[in-house]
Amino acid sequence: IRPEAVAAIEAAHAAGCRLAVLSNELDLFYGADFRQRLPLLDRFDLIVDASHTGILKPDPRAYAAVTDGLRVAAADCVFVDDQLRNVDGARRAGMQVVHFDVRRPVDGYRQALALLGIG
Repeated sequence: IRPEAVAAIEAAHAAGCRLAVLSNELDLFYGADFRQRLPLLDRFDLIVDASHTGILKPDPRAYAAVTDGLRVAAADCVFVDDQLRNVDGARRAGMQVVHFDVRRPVDGYRQALALLGIG
């Protein structure tokens, strides 16, 4: 996990933001025990994984699973992803978005925190 990601997650958590992971293959890719091996996931209120739901991003139902699960409006969510099709799906779902550039991670995390009103 990038140190910038850890810092951004910790800052958002400390600010009282509700956090979610929306993944197409978290358990499938990393293994079922991954959640126990990564204590940082304890900071998240919800994990929606298509490995279990069968609903892949950018299907609108994937984003709805997050907003419904967190009981928040889509407009109050900041979705971060490096795949443009997923970012476009989140935008269509009404979320604020950050198209994450893996070559400039600091910029992406800074933009996400700014959208959350942190920093």
